[in-house]
Amino acid sequence: MKRLIYIAIAILTFSFGVIFSVYFQFQSEPMSQFDCSWSNQVSGKSGYDIHNTKSRLGEEVDFYHEFTSPETTRHLFQSNLEDDQLVEQGFKLNTNGEKVGERGVDVYPNGIARIYWTEGDEFWFVQASSLKLTRKVESQCFTR
Repeated sequence: MKRLIYIAIAILTFSFGVIFSVYFQFQSEPMSQFDCSWSNQVSGKSGYDIHNTKSRLGEEVDFYHEFTSPETTRHLFQSNLEDDQLVEQGFKLNTNGEKVGERGVDVYPNGIARIYWTEGDEFWFVQASSLKLTRKVESQCFTR
C-alpha cells in the first residue's frame, strides 16, 4: 500500500512539474508579430485620427494621433505627463537611435497601459490591456 502512495505522489509531482513548466514557458515566450496594416490606413485630414483594433488574441488596442497644432501637441503631452500613473518618461527615438520627441508611459491599476509621445508637432498614443502588448504595438507599428 505504501508503494502505491509513493507512486501516486511521484506521478502527481511529475504532472505538476510539467504543467507549471509549460505554463511559465508560454508566459515568457515573445509575442507573435502584431498586424500593423491598420496603421497605414489612418491619416485623416481633420487634424486627428482615432483607431480601435484588436490583437490576434482579441485584446483591444486603441491609438490616437493628433496633428492640429504644436500647442495642442504640447498640451496633450503635458496633460498625460501629469497623470498619477506615470511610470516612465524620456525621449522617443527613431530606428537610428536619434531623438525625435518626448515619450511617457502610464500604467493604470487595472493593468491598462498607455504609451504616448511627440514626434515633431504631432502627438501619438497607443493604449492596450497590458504594458507588454502596448510596447509591442509601439515597437512594431510606430518605430520609424
